Amino acid sequence: MGNQFYPNVQFKMLSTLVPTSKYSNVQTNHNYYTKQLSTPLQSTIQYQQPSINYYINDVRYTTHAYRYVNTIQTSVSEDIITSPFDYIYVKNPLLFRKQNLIHIPAKVECSLRSRVSKKMLNNVHEDIEVAIELCLLFSSLLTSTYFTWINGKNEEGWKSLKSDYLRELFKVEINTYKAIREVLENGLKCDNIIECDHKSAIGLKCFGHRLGEEYLGKGVKPYELQTNQVKLIWKNNQERIFNQSFENPICRNLIDFYPSLELPTYEEAFIRSKEMVKNGHTTKKGKKLKSLGKHNKNYFKDPAKYSFVEDGLATYKYLTESGLMMPRVGNEYSGGRIIDSLALMPSYFRSMITINGEPVVECDFSCLHPNIAIATYGGSIEFLTHQKIADELNIDLKQVKIEHLSFFNKHPKDMERSPLYQYYISKEPEMMKKMIKEKYNSFRKYKITSQNMFEKEVEIMTDVILQLSKESIRVGYVYDALLCNPNDALRVKEVMDDIVLKHGVKTTAKIGT
Repeated sequence: MGNQFYPNVQFKMLSTLVPTSKYSNVQTNHNYYTKQLSTPLQSTIQYQQPSINYYINDVRYTTHAYRYVNTIQTSVSEDIITSPFDYIYVKNPLLFRKQNLIHIPAKVECSLRSRVSKKMLNNVHEDIEVAIELCLLFSSLLTSTYFTWINGKNEEGWKSLKSDYLRELFKVEINTYKAIREVLENGLKCDNIIECDHKSAIGLKCFGHRLGEEYLGKGVKPYELQTNQVKLIWKNNQERIFNQSFENPICRNLIDFYPSLELPTYEEAFIRSKEMVKNGHTTKKGKKLKSLGKHNKNYFKDPAKYSFVEDGLATYKYLTESGLMMPRVGNEYSGGRIIDSLALMPSYFRSMITINGEPVVECDFSCLHPNIAIATYGGSIEFLTHQKIADELNIDLKQVKIEHLSFFNKHPKDMERSPLYQYYISKEPEMMKKMIKEKYNSFRKYKITSQNMFEKEVEIMTDVILQLSKESIRVGYVYDALLCNPNDALRVKEVMDDIVLKHGVKTTAKIGT
């Protein structure tokens, strides 16, 4: 049977949350529970807070002989569930990654077990296995840099980690995270597992961390936590992320949306990659899709010109192999953009997804950030398109699209080197004056512009998703685009067109494939 939030998922087990006591009537409480969820966009897991919740997760059928006639008695088993986070995992055990599964950089575990002294590990924790897993958990925070590194977005591999976050995550003792970092930085005689720049600036930068030379770009591997203490630390962290995410309308929508998806298998993604290389596919950033074959990247004269399918497949495998990532809200520098498996995977794999058996349709805004910039900084042009600029400057449309990906995020001096600069400085001089002044005067410097535009983008998409949710339309989210069933595409576009104008941004949405 299904329910109002997962109508296309067939449950073979009785799935009922009992929001009173262990001995309450099951059927009565099930009706009470579903009644609480009748309002659109109410949480899939919202319920009355009792002292103890029981999730009925298995149905047993026992045959008895009574007066020579076989009868079947139905009984249930009950597991105590303590939070909405637990409920999500019980309800969808195959949807999200296992609670105790992390991904760590390759070679790190081997180095910790064979090359770090027990004396140093004891500085982290008296139990050596706990100490090793705490170090592995810290290193897992840098796993994402492997994928930004192979995609050319982060060639040096740095990632900022807030000390407040590290202190909260590794809440064993107040300075446990520093002891862990000391092991990873200085625990080996000949090299470092990680490097830290030990540089920070209030409101601008936290300490930067990256993998050492022997570990950067060497791949990642799944690791299942074994020690109870580290399992609890990781679960508490995931629950904090979940609680933050569940307050966000976009994340709540995604959690309800995921069960309707069918993603391509790794083998199907591999076949698609080969086809796209053969067809000469070019990414949105203007990179030609290419296969490494038996070579490494140094074999190619200018590897930065290419997007290698092996990297894309590695990213796709990481994002989907062990279940989807729990959607999470990005930091303030990203404007609160939502991060999840759909948004991070290569677009050519995302296009293979089906929704309730139908091929996914993508609806996105036309030239959204340039139009947000015009609205935010007092410009006058309405309904600007990439094509209008290409025609005005007599340059290739693809070049305009690629330049727009980074133009507003650049330092003013770098903006002047862009072919788009002449268009904006001549058409919108007052807008450019305000923007450049802000870039020089803001404590965030030149990056403040993109942060402002990301924030406005998230505001628009949040209102769009809230309206669609009222109409029981669940959608995927990819920054300024929405993934939907083809039957919903026209309505999704209508809502996007209406909401964006209400925000004072003059553009329209388009329906793609």
